[in-house]
Amino acid sequence: MNKQKMIVGYDLCSDFSQISYYNREKMEPDSVSLEGQMQIPTVLCRLFAGGQWLVGKEAMTAAKEGKGALIRGFTENLADDPMIDVAGERIEKAELIYLYILSTLKALNKLDPDAEIGYLTLTTEKIDLAMADAIKNTGRKLGLPPECIAMQSHRLSYEYYALSQKRELWTHDVGLFEYDRHGLCYHHLSISWKHHPAAVTAETVDLRDYLDGSELENPVGPEMDRKFLAAVKEVSARKTISTYYLVGEGFENAGEGGSWMNVSLQQLCAMKRHVFVGRNLYARGACYNSYYHEVVGRKPGFLAVNADMLMKDIYIRSVHRNTPQKVILTEAGTPWYSAVCEKNIILDGSNQIVFHIRDILTNFEQMAVMQLNDLPERPEKTTMLRLQISFRTDTCCHIQVTDLGFGEIFTATGKVWEKDFDLNDTAEKAEVSGREAVIEAASPKEILPLNMKMSGIRIFSLEELCWYLFQNVYAITPDLFDDKMFFWMDKITGNHSLALALDNYKAAGKPLKEIVRLLLNSVDYLSNSEIAFVYNKLTEMEHQNPVEQARQAADNYNRYGHYMAALKSYHHVICQMSHEYANEVTRQFKAETWHNMGIAFLKLHHPVRAAECMEKAYSLVKEQSYLEAYICTLELTGAQDKILEVTQQESVPSEMTDEILASCRKSEDSYLISERGMRLQQGIDLKKQQRFEEYSRFVKAYLEDQKKKYDLP
Repeated sequence: MNKQKMIVGYDLCSDFSQISYYNREKMEPDSVSLEGQMQIPTVLCRLFAGGQWLVGKEAMTAAKEGKGALIRGFTENLADDPMIDVAGERIEKAELIYLYILSTLKALNKLDPDAEIGYLTLTTEKIDLAMADAIKNTGRKLGLPPECIAMQSHRLSYEYYALSQKRELWTHDVGLFEYDRHGLCYHHLSISWKHHPAAVTAETVDLRDYLDGSELENPVGPEMDRKFLAAVKEVSARKTISTYYLVGEGFENAGEGGSWMNVSLQQLCAMKRHVFVGRNLYARGACYNSYYHEVVGRKPGFLAVNADMLMKDIYIRSVHRNTPQKVILTEAGTPWYSAVCEKNIILDGSNQIVFHIRDILTNFEQMAVMQLNDLPERPEKTTMLRLQISFRTDTCCHIQVTDLGFGEIFTATGKVWEKDFDLNDTAEKAEVSGREAVIEAASPKEILPLNMKMSGIRIFSLEELCWYLFQNVYAITPDLFDDKMFFWMDKITGNHSLALALDNYKAAGKPLKEIVRLLLNSVDYLSNSEIAFVYNKLTEMEHQNPVEQARQAADNYNRYGHYMAALKSYHHVICQMSHEYANEVTRQFKAETWHNMGIAFLKLHHPVRAAECMEKAYSLVKEQSYLEAYICTLELTGAQDKILEVTQQESVPSEMTDEILASCRKSEDSYLISERGMRLQQGIDLKKQQRFEEYSRFVKAYLEDQKKKYDLP
């Protein structure tokens, strides 16, 4: 049975905190109380006996009774002072924030003990990077996925609350007066209907020159009323305002008989303006944000324009079937402290990434170019990068790019490039070298491989699979598309629809080329021309006679190191092309078969048999490439007399013979300094040094590796 998902807003303040949840029956946020208090004191107490943590009213009572140390101020100044003293012990404020939120959220259990949080938005007066990190840390420890937790400032929560009300309440501008012991301030929302959705600009005015909060200790009603009236007239001059909101302890009794507001309240209500008084506006505004994300799945019908919000989209260009597309990295209308993005991309013919920055209000577009110096040399479309974007301030964008390689096909170097750029100081045009577009790569849900049985290559992504098929067209066989591939595609990559479609194609008896084309067209990796190449090759293979198909299988075995299987298939091919298919294959085909068979013998360290095969190939087609292969294999056998006989018989110039033999020796020298050659030399050295125990381990490992070449796949 699925648990009820609660939509929650949380106002975290230095003095009092509040919680709200979305009441689905009322279709609006409602407040939650803890120990009978909607305003929960933002304090903690750690008991001296047992170390238990208490919060709110219970914490204050325990501290007053001397049972523990009372902790305040842990939500303030995290950037400059991240630690706080607790009975002589230094503790991170971020940890205390988590403990406080964890304990206070238990108030939700009274509403529904079996419910769980579906989406949580935390709001505070101001958010910097330190507070943002603390909130993200809290979300992780609460077990909330990153996509189920958000943060926003009081200003943005006010906008969400005010602009989630009936449209008549914000037909014109909206004002909020906040009055507590810190003084009076005013937040004005200017509504512009010239944009769609409506653009809302926020402005804050400090009014402490009128009321600084000290007067709340000994309130003098008429004097406060007069000063507040003057403040109202200042901020409302030449503005058309639909609604005022009053929050804070200074307005607790506004509109009641005992309130100090008289003339000022009349001024606020003039011209049929709406006036509302409340305590939990910010928590409810946060709850509305959670509602839009969890239930509606979209942004509200307004665009917030303030210092917290990004007003520019950042995107890169990609291409899908030769059609340009945008890959949005950060979207305008997102708080800068929440604007994070991680995407995998594949470079396509370039060593730079071009970022486009578009102002959504003016449509003015600029560019920032990130050069990837010392990029590893790989074939095109085989460099995957992890692109991570975050913001240091509301205008400073930080980009980190990490080389992921291309699975096990091209190993990752882990090289990292970083760049900061100012959104307000980028170029209208930038120098772009090579192709600008990249390929947006899918991120596998799990890091598990699909084993290509023939080649032994392990595939970790759909893009790698497409590359493999393009590079190994002749190795594509119907049995490649089996239940293991469909399971991998479904569960590992999360692409259920594609796995199902391929399975249905196979069950319906569709040709192999159609199954492959469906796969390649479903993954944004190969171009139309590359897909056509694969399709046409598979079409050609359909019309091959049995001996050509058998040779293709033998070549595949040879290519991927299954040399015994290759030799078995080559023998079968030679038998067929010497008898029933003798008139259906060309001399070139026969020569290639003998040559490839010779390669298999060489790989199995049988140069004599290899030389016999190379001689057959050259006798069929007198081409230099076959002659060179024949002479080289003779050199490996040490048959110098035979080399002389062949060169004289074929009238090979001595300089050509010398060149061939030099090339052969160069190949031998290259092998000696190769990884495999040096490994073999290490084993030989172990034997010479009589380190027999180590030599025994080496031989076992070497033979185990060699066995693979004799295995039938």
